[in-house]
Amino acid sequence: MTTEQKHQIVKEIKHLCALTSQNKVATKAGVSSATISQMINENWALIKDEMWRKVKVKLRIELDWKTAQTTNLEYIYRHAEKAKEKSISFGISYDAGAGKSQTYKLIASTLPNVIYIECKTFWKSKSYAKALVTACGLDDFGTTEDLVERFIDHLSGLDKPLVIIDQMDKLKDGSMDFFIDFYNDLVGHCGFLLSGVPALEKRIKRGVKADRSGYFELWSRIGRKFLKLKPLVLDDVAKICQENGLQDSERIEIIYSNCEGDLRRVKQDVESYFLNHKKVA
Repeated sequence: MTTEQKHQIVKEIKHLCALTSQNKVATKAGVSSATISQMINENWALIKDEMWRKVKVKLRIELDWKTAQTTNLEYIYRHAEKAKEKSISFGISYDAGAGKSQTYKLIASTLPNVIYIECKTFWKSKSYAKALVTACGLDDFGTTEDLVERFIDHLSGLDKPLVIIDQMDKLKDGSMDFFIDFYNDLVGHCGFLLSGVPALEKRIKRGVKADRSGYFELWSRIGRKFLKLKPLVLDDVAKICQENGLQDSERIEIIYSNCEGDLRRVKQDVESYFLNHKKVA
C-alpha cells in the first residue's frame, strides 16, 4: 500500500464522512471510529496495510480507476435522482457487465442519504437484514426483527432517502419479501431501486403468473415494469479509456471489438494495456 494510495483512501473517507458521519463510516468499514480518525489526521505509523486494504474493500473505494460518463450511467443516475426526489420505486433488469453496480456505487458516494447494498447468494434473512443496517452505518446486533425495525426507523428520519438493492435476484423469496414491508412503511418518504440481471425480471414474472405470495405485490410497487439499458457502443468505451488515460484510438477500437458488451472486460483490457507498456518501459 503506497502513500499515494493511502491519500486516495483518505480523500474518499473524508468525502463519505461529509455525506454521513465519521461513526457511520467506521461502522461500514468494520473498524473503530478512532482508526478512521487516525487515517484522516495522517497518524499512519501504527496502521497496518491490512487495515488500509480492509477499509478500501468495505467502503468500495477503487484506486487508480476513474468512472466515465457512459450512456447507461447517465440514464441510471438521472432515474435515481428522480426516484430519490419523488420517493418512488423502480427496477432495472439487464445483462451483467453493463455498468449497473459501478453506477450505483457512484450514486451512493455522491448523493446524500443513499443506502446501497450488493446482495449475496449465501445470505439468509438475518444476513440480509444485517447488511442493510451496516450499509446505514448502524450496529448489527439483535434479532432479524430488531434489525429490520432499526433499518426502517433509520430511513424514516432521513431526508429523501434512496435504497439501492443490487443483485436482488440472489435473494431467497423470504428476504425478497422484505421490500414489501419497507415500501409499505415508507411509502411517499423513501425511494427504492431494485436491480439484477434478466433472471430477476423472469423470476418475478413467473411468480406473478403462478400467483406466488409476494410477487404481485413487489411487481406492483415498481410500476409493473423494469427499465432497460442500452447495449455498449464505441463512444462509451472511448470515454472509459480516455478517462483512464488511454488515448490510442486504434487500441480503443480493438478493446471495443473484444469486449462483447461487457464493461468488466473493458476495464481488464485497459489495465492490461498499461501493465504491458510498463513492462516494456
